[in-house]
Amino acid sequence: MFAAPLPIERIFELADEPTFVNEVASLYDKLDCEVASRQPVCINRGLCCKFAEYDHSLYVTPVELAYFVARADQAILADSGNGQCPYHRGGICTTRVARPGGCRVFFCDPAAQSWQPDASEGLLHQLKTLHTRYDIAYAYVEWLSALSALRDHRRETKRGSVRPD
Repeated sequence: MFAAPLPIERIFELADEPTFVNEVASLYDKLDCEVASRQPVCINRGLCCKFAEYDHSLYVTPVELAYFVARADQAILADSGNGQCPYHRGGICTTRVARPGGCRVFFCDPAAQSWQPDASEGLLHQLKTLHTRYDIAYAYVEWLSALSALRDHRRETKRGSVRPD
């Protein structure tokens, strides 16, 4: 599933650290402003969230997963088996505030192709810095598999967990 073990326990620990959550929120706010200044157009209304249909994958880091756990206002859902993000419903993202950086940067708008690589690389550099600062192993993992691992962990620890699913 993963090249290296996903640091699931640390992901859930970081999700409970307000300083961490605020720092990632600030990073994403800056990224969102940078992307908005480019005025990209979403022309496919979520086709990119249908990974199998669009023939691509979304990769995330443990820092992004910890932020997702902290900010998602719904249960952690695993892959529905149809190869699409479980949070994509009716052409919209139902967990928009918690979405990973790849979702924030990617637009199929042809005008966006020139700036997306630099924005993605800049984000990854900043995420690597946060991994070091918060002592969490860096990895680049596939989104649907990561969601399944998070959900499975939550189920396994639910009996003794203070964080309900």
